[in-house]
Order: sequence, then C-alpha cells, then structure tokens
Amino acid sequence: MENPLEQRLTFNRIFRHLIFYQSQKFTGKVTVSNHQGNAWSFYFLLGHLTWATGGSYPLRRWRRQYYAATGQLPQLDHVDWNAEAWDCTELRILTESNALNGEQVQGIVHGVVEEVLFDVIQAFEAPVYKVLNSSKSVLPLSKLTGIGDGMELEVQEEVKPDRYYRLPYSFFPDLKALQEKIDQQWRKWVTIGLACVSPNQAPLLLDPEELRNRVSAKVYRNMAKGLQGQTSLRDLAFKFKKEGNFFSLAAAMAPFYEMQLITFNQIKDLSVNTNGTGTKPGHSTLTATASEELPQDPLFLAIDSSRKNQSLLSAIAEREGYAFEAMSNGINALQKITQNPLGLPKIIFASYEMAVLKPTEFCTILRRLELPQHVPIVIYSKQSLPNREAREILEAGASELINRHSLTPSYVNSLLKKYQKLNKRQQRQTIDQQTYSQSKLTFKQRDFSMTMS
Repeated sequence: MENPLEQRLTFNRIFRHLIFYQSQKFTGKVTVSNHQGNAWSFYFLLGHLTWATGGSYPLRRWRRQYYAATGQLPQLDHVDWNAEAWDCTELRILTESNALNGEQVQGIVHGVVEEVLFDVIQAFEAPVYKVLNSSKSVLPLSKLTGIGDGMELEVQEEVKPDRYYRLPYSFFPDLKALQEKIDQQWRKWVTIGLACVSPNQAPLLLDPEELRNRVSAKVYRNMAKGLQGQTSLRDLAFKFKKEGNFFSLAAAMAPFYEMQLITFNQIKDLSVNTNGTGTKPGHSTLTATASEELPQDPLFLAIDSSRKNQSLLSAIAEREGYAFEAMSNGINALQKITQNPLGLPKIIFASYEMAVLKPTEFCTILRRLELPQHVPIVIYSKQSLPNREAREILEAGASELINRHSLTPSYVNSLLKKYQKLNKRQQRQTIDQQTYSQSKLTFKQRDFSMTMS
C-alpha cells in the first residue's frame, strides 16, 4: 500500500510517470502538457532523471540557477537556440571549458529540475484550490479527484537533451528524495495561502498608502521598491538576498495578498535576439504565462459602480464592435489586468469616483506594469476638478479627463476612433523598433542589475 506522500503526489500523475520510467531504465524524453498549451520535458538516461526544461520562463530559470551556482550572470552570446534543450547544451559547453566545477554543475542540474517539477505541480493543482477558495491545507484525495484529467503525456525514446551530455550519475537527483522535497515545498506553499499563485508571477503593490500604515518605514520602502509588478517572486528572492528562498519572501507578502493590498502580475520571459535571424526560435520575446485566449473583439473596460453608466457605456461599446466588461472598483480591475495580460482591454473608461483607489493611484499602478502601458485611460467626473488635481491625474498616466456629461454616444465614439488610430501608429513604431533591435544581441538584466553586480 502506498504511503500518503506517494499517493498524494502521484495522484496528479507526474511522479507516478517519472518513477515508472525510472524503473524501466528508460532513455528518452517524457513531455507533460496541459490543455492551456504549457509543456514540460523530462529527460532520462538508463532510468536516471538527467534534465528538465519547458514552461514559460526558461531564460529566467537559467539565469537564476546559473547565478545561484556562480554568483555571476550568464553570457548568452553563443547559445545554440536550435538545440534540443539549449540550456542543457550550454551547461555541457561550460563544463567542458572548465568554466564550472562539479559542485556548480550539480547545483544547476538539481535547481533546474526542482523548479520545473514545482511548476508542474502548481499548474495542475492550482485550479482545484481556486475552485475551493484557496484552502490553506493540502487537499486530500477526495478533493483532488480528476486533477490529472487534463494531463497529456508524450514519450520519445532515445531523445537526449544534448547528444554529448555526459555527467556522473551521482550528479543527478534521486527521484524519491526529490519527491519528498517537492512535497514539502508544495505543502509550505499551500500553507502560506498562495496555492493559486505561481512564484513566476510578479507581486504588485495595489494600495501603497494602506500598506504604509501597516508596516515600518523600512519595510515599506523595500516593498514599494520591489513590488512593481515586473520582477517575479523567484527573482525577488535573489534581489532581496534570500539566496533563492522565495518561500520566506512569499510568507511575508501573503497577509497583504489576502487583504488585497498586493496582487500578482503575469510577466514575460527575458528576450534574446539573434544577429540577423530575429528572435530565437521557440522562446519568443512575447512568451507569457497566461493561458487565456484573446477575446474575439477588443475589450472595452468600464470601472464604475453606477449601473446607469455601465449600461450606457455597454450600449456604446457593443455598437462599435467592442466586447464590454464592467467592474465596480479599481482594485478588482487591476487584478483582472495583471492576471490575464493576453486579454488586455483596448481602452479603459473609469469614473473619478471609482471605489477604493483614487484615479491617480489607479493610473500610477497601471502604468508601472510592462504590458498595459499604452492602454488609453479615460477618467470622467461629475464635477469640475481643480486644475492642480486634474494635472496630477494626467501626469499619473490618464489619457483623457472629461466631464461625465460628455458620455454621449457621439463623443465616446470619437474617442474610440481617436485611440484606434493612435494604437495603429504605436504598432507600426513597435515593428520598426523590433526590426532595428535585431541587429544587436540583447539580454535583459534589469531585474538583477542593481543587486547582482
């Protein structure tokens, strides 16, 4: 009879499969994927788990593990992006050139495999916790029924991450020990209260003033500086000198997440462009974790608690070919935007009297995010505002500030056409900039540059 640890983790089938192929002395690749298009690959050599790759953040993962092992940032000038597993090939080249010692190589192998396994567990179990209102205890089997139904498996024999990859078997992780470690990590993650959150997401401070009232000045400065919605929780652990231990950092943030003072933002992977060939194959600059598909129509988002105003804007938006969504307050709107960056609104209309957040706070937070920086924000007010306050709202990132009496079909339609033209112009400029940047090799290091030099 299986012990509870084996039973719980093998129930989502990942460890059951890995242990099976270990017992078969398998050599090849086992790829696990879900219905959202995410895939992770595990490589075996005579039953030994030798490497893992996949997910949405391969560059960030490589950078973290390389830095954890060496204390330096990796150089990617000569990486073979067409290799079966470019990161494994890069590890082999560094090993052959004596750029890494045995301890460093082993640390990278174990670190990469552990990250990938945790991401697989989180991806398949998080939906169940979301339905059950983010329980803070590890769910029993009765609650996890059906959790593995969305898991698809593809097995390819004799596929290796790198044809010349040869390391001592002692460098590879022991599956039983790995299973126990990932189980402990997942239990800790659930207990913290973040089962529905990926550590690859970036924490974003929603209500700075409320946070200031609850923590010391030093803690507030650190959190305000770090929680910009652009650096993942895993990367922040290095930035805050936590030696990659994102659990302690997450535990400190969890209470504020529950109070809706913090949310978690989907971000993109780092990007590397190759000379003359554009973005590297299979790992494009626009890699993102969100799995939601783009809506068929551009989204018109209204932030207003007034049913009358919502109905008015809905009628206008739908007549002009927009999908419409209304939210009653700014915090809920920000959470929606950060959790689904692939379904960004094309334009936002927000009442000056929106609940919880002031217009300046809402605009400031939204403009800090990487993805929706160019989304037009139209703020409307039922009363005239002092010049100083109006200027502050515009400086915070609002595109327009209008009187509520101007919410007529003809005027709103004119704003929609205006920003459609601006959006097309920005898209052309983006394409021109991307074409220019292809002549240079760029590896974005902004998340770590201040603290890892």
